[in-house]
Amino acid sequence: MTIVAAGLFLMATACSVDPIGREPDHGAAIAPAGKIINTSLNSEKGSLLIRLNDASQADAVKAVLESSGVVLTPLFPGLTAATTKAGSAENRLARWCELKFSKYADLDSIAKVLSGFEEVGKVQFNNTYKKASDGRSYRLSAIPTKADFSDFNDPQLANQWHYHNDGSADLAATARRGADINVADAWRLETGRPDVIVAIIDEGVQYNHPDLAQNMWVNTAELNGTPGADDDGNGYIDDIYGYNFVNDTGEIGWSTDGNSGHGTHVAGTVAAVNNNGTGVCGVAGGDGSSDSGIRMMTLQIFNGGGTTNDAIETRAIYYAARMGASIIQCSWGSTAGAYQNDQQYSSANAGAEALEYFLTHPNCREAISDGNIAIFAAGNDATGMASYPGASRDCISVTAFASDNLPAYYTNYGPGCNIAAPGGEYYTGETFSEETCVLSTMPTVAIPSINDDGTTSYSVTDYGYMQGTSMACPHMSGVAALGISYALDLGKTFTRDEFVTLLTTSVNDINSYLVGTKTTLITSSSGTSSIGNLELAPFAGNMGTGTIDAWKVLMQIEGTPCLMAEVGKSQRINLDSVFGGGSEDLTYLGVEISKEDYDAIGLMTEPVIKGGQLLIQPTIYGSAKMTIRAIAGGSQTGGGANMGGMEISKEVSVITRGISNGNGGWL
Repeated sequence: MTIVAAGLFLMATACSVDPIGREPDHGAAIAPAGKIINTSLNSEKGSLLIRLNDASQADAVKAVLESSGVVLTPLFPGLTAATTKAGSAENRLARWCELKFSKYADLDSIAKVLSGFEEVGKVQFNNTYKKASDGRSYRLSAIPTKADFSDFNDPQLANQWHYHNDGSADLAATARRGADINVADAWRLETGRPDVIVAIIDEGVQYNHPDLAQNMWVNTAELNGTPGADDDGNGYIDDIYGYNFVNDTGEIGWSTDGNSGHGTHVAGTVAAVNNNGTGVCGVAGGDGSSDSGIRMMTLQIFNGGGTTNDAIETRAIYYAARMGASIIQCSWGSTAGAYQNDQQYSSANAGAEALEYFLTHPNCREAISDGNIAIFAAGNDATGMASYPGASRDCISVTAFASDNLPAYYTNYGPGCNIAAPGGEYYTGETFSEETCVLSTMPTVAIPSINDDGTTSYSVTDYGYMQGTSMACPHMSGVAALGISYALDLGKTFTRDEFVTLLTTSVNDINSYLVGTKTTLITSSSGTSSIGNLELAPFAGNMGTGTIDAWKVLMQIEGTPCLMAEVGKSQRINLDSVFGGGSEDLTYLGVEISKEDYDAIGLMTEPVIKGGQLLIQPTIYGSAKMTIRAIAGGSQTGGGANMGGMEISKEVSVITRGISNGNGGWL
């Protein structure tokens, strides 16, 4: 019987023949309320997902359906009633199966029939998702220059404004100093550890790229095993660097089937190898030594410019949980508005269940005791809500700002959006410039890229620019990986909720900028873009908690208080947040600061205590630490012939930025 006939067979016989062979229920063809959990809109053709009431029913249902020509496969390979404990998270996942039909099959009718089967608890159309990027890339044209804000020798680091933005007009007339993730000083403390794994769930990553290879995760059992065999027994053959869930193979694709380089670009932002004299830097890319830098596994869920679906992405998320990833980096999602709330998304949704499994399956217990971190792009629909799955309460959804520290024209904002990171923007208010997009790695094979005249050509680029919340998302993933690495260094352990709170409160203000308009591209309801004035007020309070600051993340992990100082001004800073409400009445013994930290904020003179306040005059944007010594209880220290107080000291961080706006924001 053909696959098309199988669908017709099910519809024709559901009212008279029970799929397991019992007496017929003549009302079964009418779908009970709640069994069909979504609609066929924006779903994969030729595929349906079902959740059985009991995993032990899978073999019987499979036998009957396959006798009718319908292909049924477990959604999560290796999970069965026999291999999982009743009531466990794995057992619940084992109830999910995928059914495959002809792409011409009437899925609405088939879903209705399947919902009448007693063994079927839920029927789900196979939701589709898209990358949070326009897919366009631009060749690297910037001339290599030595970055003056870092000792790393990567020739293109100076052109990665998203790491350190000095507001230079050479970048753009609208560039704003400090519109970055403040990672350069963070690298003085942490560059990433190889025992922290980030799963890049995206297009395939070029795992042998000269600026990525050292930081790729490697499944040594498969690498050193027999080709064509499942050497580690995890259900996947030759999954050396990850797995291709589109083609169900260990062979990763980054240049075939029209791939845009999206996965390789995202990976470079997370952890391109630092200080190797090659190309660009990654946020958590190490210091050039072989035992530094986090590791990335490539889990391919896209081929080229197409979409992916729940059957594919759920398997990838489950794999990430099983194989040790602490972070999933997901620059994709639904169209904004496809789901209106968490309940609508998560109601027995296979993707939501896989995500819950990942979030509650701790892979880095020494740093995060009870779970993992899921980071998603907020979406590029220029719409007042985040896309799902990222909008879910337990995920971090990342909006995008441009080099002017203002929202990028394409970014989603509003409910479900948690934090902002650099996503780049091709139009700068005066001209089109690829250099104000995000610079990262690209495949070392010919892929489509945009020429200066707007035409498309195929060429080898190695490095290039892209824009999107797709590009904002990996900045956040890289910072989160730095944070986990630093927690491991210091022997600190957090709950998942504590760590997420730490990340989303380590921010700089964006709301004080959001007045008036900016000249940029405006996206119409039809999806076309033209130059116009973008109103900024709708973004106020809707871009998340603020813009991510890598230094502040590390300070929160240390437990070191942060003080804000204004660049170019001699000022006194109150120390109540450090020493309590009586700080101005304490007797201070001095301030100690290393030359490295002194230079990091360009101090004019040594910081001192005057009138119970910290007197300081920074000249450059940066971050530094210093130790302040004081006496608790009296004007002199006790001991020997003296009666007095005890010496106390507190390490503080000073972050230097622009002018205070008077209400807590920093311009």
